[in-house]
Amino acid sequence: MTRLAMALMFFCVCSAAQADAQKDALIQVMQANGCMMTTAQANVQVPQLGIDQPTAIRLSREMMAEGIAAFAADEETLLLLPPACKS
Repeated sequence: MTRLAMALMFFCVCSAAQADAQKDALIQVMQANGCMMTTAQANVQVPQLGIDQPTAIRLSREMMAEGIAAFAADEETLLLLPPACKS
């Protein structure tokens, strides 16, 4: 295996681990907020997690695709659904 291929594989593994850690942190914050997060809350709390806006959007889309999150009717509140919602 070439050095470049090994480096790319290491980067992908690290990136996946970082994404999982960021998603876990976002889920924990949402659980602490009663399994929801408004846009206003996200604007304050998500940067404190070290997550930028594009990443937060990608993570929320992944969570929706996994069936553990959905937008409320107001389209400004992201809801955490069971089994991820533990409150």
